[in-house]
Parts: sequence; structure tokens; C-alpha cells
Amino acid sequence: MYFNFKIWLKCNISISFIKIKISYRILKKEYVQNKKIYYVDFFRKTAKRYSSIKSKKIYPYLKHLKKAARLFIVKNIYFYPECIDDVSSFAFEFMIVNNVIKRPILRK
Repeated sequence: MYFNFKIWLKCNISISFIKIKISYRILKKEYVQNKKIYYVDFFRKTAKRYSSIKSKKIYPYLKHLKKAARLFIVKNIYFYPECIDDVSSFAFEFMIVNNVIKRPILRK
């Protein structure tokens, strides 16, 4: 029994919006999430939400993020033009997979 982790991420970048599609699999069941973000709405929400947060509060947690990032690698990076919702855009897609040595979890 091995732990396998794979996320497929695709971003369509156009002039007015970005569309993000995330596909991941957990225990033989595949999940797909689509999100369309308009730049104007994104900047309005983030300005209100993060105006009171100081960077010194977030900085101690970055060292834990670096440790977790060593367990994963980015593979199969593609960048190509595409038409989505009748708007020309650029698609950027890649996969995040685990970088753990394949050892059995259960031993005899």
C-alpha cells in the first residue's frame, strides 16, 4: 500500500477573468472543482479582507510551508493559447505529485 498524491491544475488567463480547474483523486474517487474569478471582484474583496493583517503574523508559518513543499514536485507544465467562453485566453496547466520514496506503509 502506497500513498499517491496527484493534483491536476489548469488556469485559463484572459483579459477580464481567470478560470481555474482543479482535479484531484482521493481513494479511487475523482473530484473536479471549477472557479471563475473576475479581476475587479478579486481586488475589491482582498483589499477589504487583508487590510488589517500584518505580515509579521504570517511569517512564522512560512517555514512549515517550506518543509511541506519538499514532499511534492511539479510535473508536465504546459502553456498554450485557448478559446474559453468565446474569449481568447492562455491556458497554463501542470500537475503536482508526491515526491516521497515509494516504500510500503504496511510491512510483513
